[in-house]
Parts: sequence; structure tokens; C-alpha cells
Amino acid sequence: MPVQIKKLSTRELCMLAMLTALNVVMAEVLVFPAIPKVLELSFGFVPIAVCGMLFGPVPAMLVAVVGDVVGAAIFNAGDFFLGYTLTALLTGLFYGLFLHKDGLKWYHVLIGQLLVSLVCYAGCNTLWAYLMGYARTAQYIVTRLTVNAIAYPIYALVLFLLLRYRKVLEKVMRQ
Repeated sequence: MPVQIKKLSTRELCMLAMLTALNVVMAEVLVFPAIPKVLELSFGFVPIAVCGMLFGPVPAMLVAVVGDVVGAAIFNAGDFFLGYTLTALLTGLFYGLFLHKDGLKWYHVLIGQLLVSLVCYAGCNTLWAYLMGYARTAQYIVTRLTVNAIAYPIYALVLFLLLRYRKVLEKVMRQ
């Protein structure tokens, strides 16, 4: 039996485009360096999480991948690496799988963000940095793990706030 793909309306496609643009701006421009070059908090995950919450995993993966490619083309033209695009894809997948539920519970948020923080940010991004020649020391890897451990509760708190206003977001997106 073939997989049924939900047909998106023009309005929903425009919402996905808006979330993609927000992702690019929030990931590339709205970066807060708590400790420069070590701990930088970026809220580029918010539009991907909102997309995953409202539309599901496939649109969230699409928004994340397109946002990554466009952001790299505009801001980091010489530093594009396909591994980071794979990380973006996985991020959209995890947010879509764990946040797109009718009976969404607090533990879905925690598990979803834990997977994103461990697999995507601490795991894949550290591997990509190593392959690109940036992370060749054990100290760098320990620092990355520490940074992600510090950022996890902040990101989870933001997701809880989004969850709190989910009905409002759904109403705005679906009008």
C-alpha cells in the first residue's frame, strides 16, 4: 500500500516558507555568545520545533534542510558541509516525531530535545567538526559535551513555553 502524503494548501506552504526564513535569521543572526567560540546559544531550532509541532516530521525536515542550505549560502558560503545538513534533517525528524502528537506530554518534549542535543548537536556536529579539522583534541570534545549539557535545559524550557502556547500557534497557523 503506497504512503499517503498530505497535500498542503498554499497557506500552509507559505507558513513553511516563513518558518524557513525565521530559521535562517534565528540561526545565523540571533546568536548569543555566552562564552565566545565555546558556548553560543542560537534559537534557530525554534522554527523547526514549531514546524514539527504543527506540521509533523516531513515538513520539519524540509524546513530544517532548506534553512541550513540557504543559511550556508548566504552567511557561510565557503564553509558548507553536507554533514551539517544531515544534522538539520535529523533535528527536524526528532522534533516532528516527538512534538507532533495530540496528547503531547512533558516527557515527549524532554526526550525529543535530549535526542536532538545528544545525537544531533553533541554527536553529529562534533563528528563533523572533527572531520573538518576543527575538533582534533579530547578537550574540544569534552567542551562540546559540557556546552550541550548546559544548553539542554535552556532549549527544553523554550520548548515547554512553545508547548504552553501550542493552541495559539495552531490557531494562527491554520486561520
